[in-house]
Amino acid sequence: MTPISHARFVLGIALLAGVGGDLLLRALPWGWNFTLWGMVLLGAVVLASMKTRSSLPRGALPVLLASTCSAGFLTLRDSTALGFWNVSATLLGAGLLAARMPSGDFARSPILDYLHALLLHGVHTAAGPVFLLWKDLRSPAEKGRPGGFPWAPVLRGMALTLPALLLFGGLLTSADATFEYVVREILEIDVWSIVSHLVLIGLFSWTVAGFLRGRFLAGKTAVPSDLGPRSFGIGIVELGILVGVLDLLFLLFVLLQIPYLFGGESMVIETASLTYAAYARRGFFELVAVATLALPLLLGADWLLRKDRERDVLILRALSLLMCLFLLAMLASAVQRLWLYAAAYGLTEQRVHAAAFLAWMALLIVWFGMTVLQGERRRFPFGAILAGYGVLLCLNVLNPDALVAQVNINRAQATGTFDAAHASALSADAVPLLIQGLTHLPPAERGSVARGLLRRFGPDATTRDWRSWNYAEASARTLVRENRCALEDLCADGETSPASEASGCGRVPDR
Repeated sequence: MTPISHARFVLGIALLAGVGGDLLLRALPWGWNFTLWGMVLLGAVVLASMKTRSSLPRGALPVLLASTCSAGFLTLRDSTALGFWNVSATLLGAGLLAARMPSGDFARSPILDYLHALLLHGVHTAAGPVFLLWKDLRSPAEKGRPGGFPWAPVLRGMALTLPALLLFGGLLTSADATFEYVVREILEIDVWSIVSHLVLIGLFSWTVAGFLRGRFLAGKTAVPSDLGPRSFGIGIVELGILVGVLDLLFLLFVLLQIPYLFGGESMVIETASLTYAAYARRGFFELVAVATLALPLLLGADWLLRKDRERDVLILRALSLLMCLFLLAMLASAVQRLWLYAAAYGLTEQRVHAAAFLAWMALLIVWFGMTVLQGERRRFPFGAILAGYGVLLCLNVLNPDALVAQVNINRAQATGTFDAAHASALSADAVPLLIQGLTHLPPAERGSVARGLLRRFGPDATTRDWRSWNYAEASARTLVRENRCALEDLCADGETSPASEASGCGRVPDR
């Protein structure tokens, strides 16, 4: 294929993605519509690679599979938070597949190569379509040779004309009633509706055309083979003081946490003025922040160190290993705080996601020890990304909302307490467990949960757009419909708490 045919192919794929995005993604919340569009986006990158004979970086297959699974889970799961991470993982995968990696190998690319690719994505997404229309699509006729139909001038003319036509048409429609009548009633044109569709089509098409053009049509951008510091490197004295002092600080903290780590619930109870909420909330986010910030600090220290002497490298790696061990101990403390808090107040989806983040951080620390501390810093970024995909895959398989419902139902059997308002707000993923466990809930909360299920998934509930369909939501509606009589009986006969009175079922008897 010639360069101009490559450009036409990229433009066609971008327009297809734009039109598909406008038709599918207008309906919220996203379900199978994003699954389909996400697969179109990933497929566009693969097809562009095949058409332009530009191979993807080595290691692209696991990224493609993980991204496809993330897109597919939008059709299976109904959780909003989980959906956000699945959408983000799909878009990240498309960006990685279309990234220019100087080494041609994800597993051998340092962090700065990923940052460089991210920067190029931004530049090409912003300006790439301009070069695609005004440079890459120039026909032979424009170059002084006889040729076919002048596609490029026509497309450029349309690109210039449509925004102005729609802008002034919309303003004139609003300015005069007669003109509005002619446009709306006779010609049956809704200018602002057309504007909204074209804006979305243009936004999606522009974005896809930009990063595809940057990856498969634009000239290569020179990147230094070694982006590490040479003249401005830092010696072991400065870095040793930095990492060593932090090690002492972390050691002191870990030593003070030992009684709580091994004392558990009894230690918290016996400590004066210390409650579960104070113990967990005060320390959890701070510990996560420490672990999140300390790892980049260690990466930066390894990158900045002047590696003239082997002894300096060994000293820094020994200090870094100590810090990794202390960070793992801090993560263990954070897990314990989260566990105690959930045991006292119940499990929520946010706490499940927090636990997943802690698992990812622990994997990163272990992977840091296996790569950076072994002199393989270039292998760290790709492994960190794959670890994130792995944690997200496990989270999807685990089904957080269903887990929350099951754990809280079991806790209700043991303690007699249950947060019906929170359970009623869970996504459709939790509905099968809630219906199955209704008889195990305290009598005062059964009616509230039943009301919530009927209100959200019953016959009178608002139906979703067909583009937002997913398996969990469809299954929840079927289950609620099949158990409608039993749920209505619970609404009418079960004793309700004051909170459940406000949820409104409609068959509450006079007492």
